[in-house]
Formats: sequence, C-alpha cells, structure tokens
Amino acid sequence: MPLSRVRRVSLAHSVSSQLSKAIVAGDFPAGAQLSEPSLAAKLGVSRAPVREALIELELRGLVEFDLQGRTRVPTLTPADLQEIHAVRLALDPLAASLAAEHATAEFFAALEANISATKDAKTLADVSRLDTDFHDRIVKAGKNRRLMLCWTALRDQVELWLTQMQLRHQAATKRTRQQTVDSHRELLEVIRSGDAKRAGAIAREHVAGWIELLPTAPAAPQA
Repeated sequence: MPLSRVRRVSLAHSVSSQLSKAIVAGDFPAGAQLSEPSLAAKLGVSRAPVREALIELELRGLVEFDLQGRTRVPTLTPADLQEIHAVRLALDPLAASLAAEHATAEFFAALEANISATKDAKTLADVSRLDTDFHDRIVKAGKNRRLMLCWTALRDQVELWLTQMQLRHQAATKRTRQQTVDSHRELLEVIRSGDAKRAGAIAREHVAGWIELLPTAPAAPQA
C-alpha cells in the first residue's frame, strides 16, 4: 500500500474528527453550508481530504449533499427525530440491562466522573457531549458487539439532535443540566444494583421522556 495513500487517509480522518466535533458542538448550526475550499483553507489541507471527510460525515448523518453537490449541516425534521427516538427506545433498555449484568468498577467510576463533569458543565453543548458519552459507556459496558454497531450508527445523530434542541433553549441551561444529572444518577444506581430488568425499565422511561421535547410533525394534507 503506497505511503502517500496511508497519509492521505489519515489526514481525512483528522479532518473528519475536527469537523464532527465542531458540528455536534453547534459551531456550524443547522442548515449551515460547508464550503470545501473554505474548510480546506481553515484546516491547512487540500480539498481532497476535506471531500473524503464530508463523505464519511454524510454516512454518519452529520452532513448532507444537495443535488448540486453542496454540503450542509442537516436540519433534523420531526420525522427524523421520531425515528431516532424509536430506535433509542429499542437500544437503551437493552444496553442498560446488559450493563447491569457486566459492569465493572472501572465502568462505575467513569460514570461517576461523567455525572460530576455534567454538574459543572458551563454550556448546553457540553451537557450534550457528556450526555451522549454517558450512554456510550453504558452500551460499551454491555459487551454486545452488534448492539455497539447499532449505537455507533446513531450516536452522532443523537448528539446533533441534543445540541440543536438545546441551542434553541439557551435559557434552560441550569434546568437541563440538573435534569440530566438526576436522570443519569437514577440510571447509574439501578445499574449498580445489578437488577437487569429494572435497569432496562428505567432506561426506557428515560428515553420515553424525550417525547415531550420532540416537535410534532405537521399533519398530512387532506385528500
């Protein structure tokens, strides 16, 4: 394999990593256009790795291409959010149940640290990042490879939704932070108890509560 190819792929991965973090942090708001020449200039790279990175991010649901090939940060529709919600209702209870069966002391220490960091989070973007990381650790603790693959396909879109939603409610930073801490503390304690069935039920309640935050899709026009 040519050395130049190894370097180019590595560079594209670096670009992808930086862009994904900026998008889910809200640095590029919903609907923002991402110009390849502009991004290449800011990152100090050619357009090729930027293009590769954008293709990867499209697969992860963090960007979208229009018919002219222009790239934008997606604006998640009510239908998108309902789909994410439905999938998480399936994934999160299973993840919590498995974590209750397989969690280690290291896992519990990591979740304690996450909750402490959430208490001190200064911005809603930080709360979103820590929220997603909390659930990411629960999925990993379950040691189910296929569950992890399903979660990985959804993870970035979950964080993107949290950021887009919370940036619309900047005044709610303190309340959102405390609600996140309280719900995560409850879930952590039930997982720590080792009660897999109860852990699954609490996880389902946690995700089901999202329904109050989801926008309602417009009604279909009458024929």
